Order: sequence, then structure tokens, then C-alpha cells
Amino acid sequence: MGTETMMETVKQTIADWRMLEAEEPVLVALSGGADSVALLRALLALGYPVHAFHLNHCLRGAESDRDEAFCRALCERLGVPLTVERIDIGAQAKAAGEGIEAAARRIRYDRLAAAAQGVKVATAHTADDNLETMLFHLARGTGPKGLAGIPPVRGDIIRPLIGVERAQVEAYLAELGQDFVTDSTNRSDDYTRNRIRHEIVPVLRQINPAVCGAAARLGGLLRQDEAFLREQTEVCLTRAARLDGSWEISPLREAHPAVRSRALRRLAEQSGMPMRDFTAQHVRALEGLLETADPSAECDLPHGYCARREYGTVRLERAEMPAERNEILLTVPFDGAVWQGTVRLSLCPLEKNTVFYKSFNTFCVDCGTIDSGSLCVRTRREGDRIRLNGNSGSRTLKKLMIDRKIPRLRRDGLAVVADKYGVIAVQDIGMDHSRRPQGGPRMQIKIEGY
Repeated sequence: MGTETMMETVKQTIADWRMLEAEEPVLVALSGGADSVALLRALLALGYPVHAFHLNHCLRGAESDRDEAFCRALCERLGVPLTVERIDIGAQAKAAGEGIEAAARRIRYDRLAAAAQGVKVATAHTADDNLETMLFHLARGTGPKGLAGIPPVRGDIIRPLIGVERAQVEAYLAELGQDFVTDSTNRSDDYTRNRIRHEIVPVLRQINPAVCGAAARLGGLLRQDEAFLREQTEVCLTRAARLDGSWEISPLREAHPAVRSRALRRLAEQSGMPMRDFTAQHVRALEGLLETADPSAECDLPHGYCARREYGTVRLERAEMPAERNEILLTVPFDGAVWQGTVRLSLCPLEKNTVFYKSFNTFCVDCGTIDSGSLCVRTRREGDRIRLNGNSGSRTLKKLMIDRKIPRLRRDGLAVVADKYGVIAVQDIGMDHSRRPQGGPRMQIKIEGY
């Protein structure tokens, strides 16, 4: 398969995926290897204004410098502007606690994006790369998205050679008389991808010489299915979203498993959690959280995040150390923040003729019912009781909070204003009936926050 065949495939791929408009500038990721050199030559031949970028990873000593020198000479001969950067990937990976390959990929795409300055970036992934990637993901464990392989277009990243096989690339370069460099690590079977390339792919080609095309068709079908499932996932999330940042359980629990698992991944992503360590195991843990009868169940997630049931909702957030909520003695008047600013408390006497306007978490109490020497703000204690009106008896705070479906974590943070006689008022619950105004001096208590 020679020049004409490969060029037709590249032209068709660019057209099918609307990668580039006529004469649209493009940045080529140029390593100096056969694939990237073929990509550079093909885009030039098709008339696109090309700029090249080469990243010297500083991983292979003199060989890395050889690759850089080759790219400089090639671009000078072809009249292509070239940007070169040198980064010690090994040192960067060690500093970030990453593997070499993961760090190299992250840094390479970061630097490409910076060099592109808004134009599209063309990378030289071929049909063989796509097949090898699918097999790699299959062996490591993956879902449909991973098995779909390398997408032809991802944002501003385009892959014009994704329909071209490596044999076509080599034939194309041979007809042009174009040389290229070879990375010595590509010949080593110590790397998983190289073992797939050298041992597994040749066997598959014996079974089906057109295996690359078969893999590409499978990837296309899987991406099509994934697009539909992504749409259904967004519908599910829209139904489940609440204004307070939590998510309704019912839409998630009732969704098809294929939609539910994707929705749970999106919830984790939207919580701000880095997704590199989020696995199928965590999806199963979240699904268990949806099904449990425990209305306050929790599960841990990577990077210090957690998921928590709050009765009919679930909340994903970074687990933080709760502020210490020690007992604080109060004097009247008092107006200030307590417990590291999580609660703001105001206590002030009311003049005799002042009209009190009742509102949420604002209470009017009779000063004669309060022991000023023991007046304090604290959290609930075992046995705390409150009587909310004259038509009922007292109830424990624990039972009231459960009845009102206040999440367990929140129950232990609510402010309780009390004295030696017991509870006076409780944030989000109410005031004890015995403390209501009875004609004597009055005091307003206002609780905000948490």
C-alpha cells in the first residue's frame, strides 16, 4: 500500500471527522518516529499550514538528543516552523509521584496545548496504535469507553492517521525516500504495549489480516453507544440534582445499570475528586449506598473524599475534619461567631415595647426562666429533651432529629443553647415551651450558619 492509498485514507479521515477546514493551520506533535514524520509530510502534501512541536523527554540520553537534532534538520529542510522543549520527565514524574509513562503523557499534552495557542493539534496515532490500546485496556480491565480505543477527535486533538496501518506508513515513507528515527525502547518486550505489538498483534493478523479495521469498527460502534448513554446519564442527573448540592436517590436507583454507573462516575467527577484512582469497586460501593436501609450510611472514596446518605439523598464531598464544638459559656448581650466560624450566635435583651418578629432559628425567651451563670451554647447530649408546644410532652433531641430526617453528621453539629435546667433552644428544631415569654423581661436568641 503506497502513497496514493495512504493519502486517500488521510483525506477521507479528515473529511469524515471534520478535523480541519481547507488551509486551516495545525500543530503536529513530532517525535521523529515514522508515524509522526509521515503525518507531517502528509499534512504538508495536503496543503495545510503546519507548525511542529518536539518535546525532548531527556529519558534516553544521547538518543533523545539525536531525535531532537533529527526533528530540527527535517523541519529546516521542509521549511516548517518548529518549537522544541526539553523537560526532564524522570525528575518530574518522581516529584509528582507518577509513573514515567503517565507523567510523560500528561506533560506532553500540556506542552502541546501551550504551544498550539488555540490551533488544533495533530498526533500521529495509527490504526495499529488503536488496536494495541484496545487490547491493552482489555487486558488491564476496562469498560466500553476504554475498549472503544483512541477517539479520532478529542477536543482540539485530531488524529488524521487513525485509519492508516503502520505498514502503510512505512510504504509511504519509503516511496518518499524519507528517513526517520527509531526509539530503542520500542523494540523492547519489557513494556506491556510492546509485548502486545510484538507477540499478540501478529497472531491476530494471522487469524484476520484486517484486524485493525475490525477493531476500528468496534470502537466506532462503542463510541456511538457511549454517546447515547452519556445523553441518558445527563437526563438522569438533571432529575436527581438538588439545589443544596446533594442528589436524589430515587432517579439514580431507578436508572438502568448502564446509566446509573455512568451517573455515579459523573457525581464523583463533579465533586472535584481526581478520577485517576476511581474504579469499578467505588461504583459498586456507591450503588450499595443507594440500596442500603441505613439512612446515614457512608463510604470512603479516593483522595480523601466520601459519599454519605442523607435519608432520600446522597452527597459526595471531600471529607474534612469537623470543627471542634466545645461548650462555650455565654453572657448577654452576645453577638459573634463560634466553633471556627461555623455558627453565628446572637443573644440580646428586648425592650419592653419592642415587637418580636418570629422567624426561622430566631427565638424569644423569658429571661426569668434562664440561669445566667450556666447559660451556654453546646452540641446535643445523651438524654437532651425538648417540649415544642403545650399540647405534647417532651421528646429527646435524637428522636426529633431522626423524625425530621436531619442527617446524622449534621445532628452532632447543631447548636444547642442551654442552662443547668436543660435545653432552651436548638438550631433547626425550635424552643422549649417552658421558656416562652410570660410577661417579664425577654431576650432574643438567633442562631445562624453551620
